[in-house]
Amino acid sequence: MFGKKKERSQESSSRKNAEYSVLAEGGMREIADKNEPEAKTQSARLSSDVQIEGTIKFDGILMIDGNVNGEISTDNGKLIVSESGVVNATIKTKNAVIDGCVDGNIIASDKVVLKQKAHLIGDLQAKTLVVEEGVVFIGRCNVNPDGSKIVNVIMKDQLKTQHIQQKNLSTNEEKAVKSASENVVLVNKM
Repeated sequence: MFGKKKERSQESSSRKNAEYSVLAEGGMREIADKNEPEAKTQSARLSSDVQIEGTIKFDGILMIDGNVNGEISTDNGKLIVSESGVVNATIKTKNAVIDGCVDGNIIASDKVVLKQKAHLIGDLQAKTLVVEEGVVFIGRCNVNPDGSKIVNVIMKDQLKTQHIQQKNLSTNEEKAVKSASENVVLVNKM
């Protein structure tokens, strides 16, 4: 009991190393995705003392604890803005989790989660949106689980609008012609 050291299982330590192996380049880590145990995702973290102005392009997971001004984009990545993160940027991503302040538009091809302390000032477009109680959100929201079907709806609405405008235009032209002809008739009677 006392004085004896328990031997640690080699299996558990190798499993931990497999899940969070540190890469030599830039402090990046590989994290095994829980849904797909064979797939690994690179992640990066911008600490709270970091300020970046410009464009950030990434793959994998990017966690922002600091300040970013500019543009953030990824095709298949996930953006996480922590509670201390402040982002003034246009964001294009697959998934986003916002727990800090974002001033700018978010376009997500999949899912956006607005955590309890999130402040979003800007427009949001996503297939799925999760909003926790306490979120401050000022802007327009377009949530469309079907994705591309919205294009067809917009096109139909635009065609209807054009048809109505053309109909109103032709009706207004007829009224103008009729009114002009009545004026002409009145002038001729005098």
